[in-house]
Amino acid sequence: MQVYANLHLHSIHSDGKYSPKELVAVAKAEGYKALAITDHDTATAYPKLKKAADEAGMECIFGVEFSVNKPKNYHIVGFDFDPEYPPMKKYLADMAVRQTDNTHGVFTEGVEKGYFTGITWEEILEYNEGIKWLCNEHIFNAMLDKGLVEKCNYMEWFNKYVRDQRGHYPPSIPFKPLSEIVSMIKEAGGFAVAAHLFRPYGSLDDVDQLIEYGVEGIEVLHPDIPPEEQERAIRIALEKDLFVSGGSDHSGLCGGCYSGFPSEEELKKSPLYIPEMSAGVSRGFYEELKNRKINREYRANLQKRLTNSKYSDIIKGN
Repeated sequence: MQVYANLHLHSIHSDGKYSPKELVAVAKAEGYKALAITDHDTATAYPKLKKAADEAGMECIFGVEFSVNKPKNYHIVGFDFDPEYPPMKKYLADMAVRQTDNTHGVFTEGVEKGYFTGITWEEILEYNEGIKWLCNEHIFNAMLDKGLVEKCNYMEWFNKYVRDQRGHYPPSIPFKPLSEIVSMIKEAGGFAVAAHLFRPYGSLDDVDQLIEYGVEGIEVLHPDIPPEEQERAIRIALEKDLFVSGGSDHSGLCGGCYSGFPSEEELKKSPLYIPEMSAGVSRGFYEELKNRKINREYRANLQKRLTNSKYSDIIKGN
């Protein structure tokens, strides 16, 4: 089951480290042939992703990662929907306001307390032109551009000046519940996949309920899902005819966090480190997602391999 596509990635259009063009270059250099940017509650990266992927000879698929907190906390990836569908367009605009209002509050408080000096909110907006959904990353990147902070100090900066302060500014607009998110994705022409079903974002025990809500797939090869749960997830997906997705999220080379560690030894102790090409989906599962059609022959062969081989050997492509 050699990995072909990375379908859970974030860019600077939400809380990622790379621009779409940079992310395409990093993913291609790592060995991926296809990718999706699934930014949090925003779709603004896709046009740049598509252009960069076409230029690099890579495939891509449209996606957005939605947060829901009812009936419990889940992350739901909507694939291949129309972001211009009016209810969806409005909701994405609302989510940009929700996040940016929170970030503006954190920044204003930081200025008042002397945490943030030498930069204005207008400069942050100018530096992040074209990005609607603004979080702490966008403050930091603008400060980095002005030489006010050092890249390797991001986590220290975040923990000291941002993490607790974000709770001082309750969201101005609530997340939609699971039922409404899945329905809206479908109405916009897409389909929904449950991301990293492992605490604190639900569990594989929730799959039957998620199917009742209209979810059509689950992630498997994701760094937050332990190997034993990955094996369980792939067996559930095959049993219930669910699409299979996966990706590196904020971890690995594509997560863009490696430069924040003083040494390779320290990096490899971090949960952000994952072996290259260890998260994502095979070409067979990518083609299923792209075409929205289960490949019975491909799945039968994989099921046979799961019967006769160790799961650890299969996911390594052996």
